[in-house]
Amino acid sequence: MKLTVTFRGLKSAINLMEPEKKGDFNLAYTETNIEKLDLELASGKDVELKDVDIESGLLSYKGRHVTLYIKANGPSARFHVADCSTLKSMRANGRFERYVVTNDTSGEFLVSSGYGETKAKLKVCQNCLKQLNYKGCKTGESIYPIVQQFDMKEFFTTYSSFFPHMPSRSAETAKTDYTEDWAKISSHYRVEKNFTCEECNVELRSHRMLLHVHHVSGVRSDNRPNNLKALCIDCHSKQYNHDHMTPSHGERQLINKLRQEQGLLDDLGDWKQVFDFADPGVHGVLYACRQERYQLPEVGYYIEDDFGDIGAKVELAWPHLKFGVAISQNDIDDAMGCGWQVLNINEFLEGYKQNAQNLRVQNNRW
Repeated sequence: MKLTVTFRGLKSAINLMEPEKKGDFNLAYTETNIEKLDLELASGKDVELKDVDIESGLLSYKGRHVTLYIKANGPSARFHVADCSTLKSMRANGRFERYVVTNDTSGEFLVSSGYGETKAKLKVCQNCLKQLNYKGCKTGESIYPIVQQFDMKEFFTTYSSFFPHMPSRSAETAKTDYTEDWAKISSHYRVEKNFTCEECNVELRSHRMLLHVHHVSGVRSDNRPNNLKALCIDCHSKQYNHDHMTPSHGERQLINKLRQEQGLLDDLGDWKQVFDFADPGVHGVLYACRQERYQLPEVGYYIEDDFGDIGAKVELAWPHLKFGVAISQNDIDDAMGCGWQVLNINEFLEGYKQNAQNLRVQNNRW
């Protein structure tokens, strides 16, 4: 979106005040939201394995979603995206190689070779993908095409709810090709659609910033009505080639809260609907549940406390069993305080075959 700013009013006020000396004023764009740590992670930061957080089963460094690899292994190295069996074995055996963490999503990594350091395209660790059941690769889907087509941006977007900080775009890559009148066109289109998502039908009049206007063809200069579609931030992020969008946990939870209040999550009748509405970060759980023929969970469930107030929020719930899956540790703690058993995705996937027998559909009904 292009902003047109005029300072004529400010200059007139300065002239009226008649200062003894007029200062120089220059307007220049400066990227201010990229912290030093983000810049370090973008190029790769040397760390010790013990400093990488693995609480959620994913890998993070000081709140940033990261990948990890060993630079000395050269172009044959595999990069890691989860606390897989390989990393667990490294810790158990006290291996202290030179680990590098990065949040660069280009898929290229700086590695060591016989000719010094060079950039190389590395393959993702298969054990990591199995650990997360990414795209169902542990419960039915072939892992080979998932590895071959693995895209770091898509992966980071899938798990954006797990991290308070996501990779920032630099000023050089933040350019857009929207038309100059895009802000007006987008605003008018959302009004025409009654601030309602054309994908999931959630009405966002009270939260207008969560409703975007999507170019169906991907051509941002084509503003014809048949190429536009009003989408909530959750649905927008799930569109093809929109892996640059990383909705926060709070935004996804708010969208599902509004969907719930508007009756859009009532009686989800099949797995496709559950997948469509659930946070993508719990899709690995859903693949496992579907394969094991578990009962359909409720999505975006709010647990009431003893006073009838909202006591906790969970991404997936089986209310009759007081059992659920949540992303935030705070949500897990709150739910357990309400007498529920709630697991994170890592805990669920490590024991779903043994610990959730009561979730199976009775009499082989789906």
